[in-house]
Amino acid sequence: MPVDLEPFIELPRHDCAGLASDAYRFGYRCKETGVPAAIVEIAAPTVAQCVPLKVSARMTIDGKIVVNAQLPGVDHGTPSRECEAVSLIELVEAAISVDNLRMEEAGRRELLTFLGALEISIQRVKIALAAM
Repeated sequence: MPVDLEPFIELPRHDCAGLASDAYRFGYRCKETGVPAAIVEIAAPTVAQCVPLKVSARMTIDGKIVVNAQLPGVDHGTPSRECEAVSLIELVEAAISVDNLRMEEAGRRELLTFLGALEISIQRVKIALAAM
């Protein structure tokens, strides 16, 4: 009885113990059971250098950021993969978290630049509202 296989790719991720995987897993698995039949792991930096990924981002009118990714030449015209939308507020909170500011070595000057960009965005929304 032949086994019906499908290709798969698993992205690098953190496991439940918090350990990071720095490799993509490519392989074939049984369509029916999901059990892998063959797997090869390739380091994430190697994949990043060799695979042309087309990525775009957009913001919805309700302030959510949506990222689309597509592998040109692999997806053959299939729709891009859209990740779950994240709110602009969540992204701002993550950017200004104490841990992130320390990791990015962001100081007063960087925060003022960020604030200026947000204020420009607010003014543009106000102009759009006034034009309605």
